[in-house]
Amino acid sequence: MLELIAMVCGLAVCVWLPIEMGKIRKGWVHKKFAGDRPKFLAAYRKQIRTMMWLGLVFGVAGIGLALVEDRPGGSIIKLVGAALWLAVSGIAFTSLRALEQIPDTEPASGSGAR
Repeated sequence: MLELIAMVCGLAVCVWLPIEMGKIRKGWVHKKFAGDRPKFLAAYRKQIRTMMWLGLVFGVAGIGLALVEDRPGGSIIKLVGAALWLAVSGIAFTSLRALEQIPDTEPASGSGAR
């Protein structure tokens, strides 16, 4: 059951990251963030970097656990979960690279962002 929850969470992150990056490219800043856009981008970069490393760790751990799994079909489930978390890591990596291309300045007023 925990593996299923982890897979659903990994899939949710795979969908959520590109959606958030699209909004950030347009100048969006989370309304609950108590700071300006440059501080938001710095905090978001840190969050994405953490997500990248967590995805990599969970993916490699899933592969390792699949190697020692003794239940029939258990290794396949662990490999699917590992693939999802490695996908999270890859998406976070590309999001981090895209986020580095975004300038830290405020978007133009009247851009409709926020």
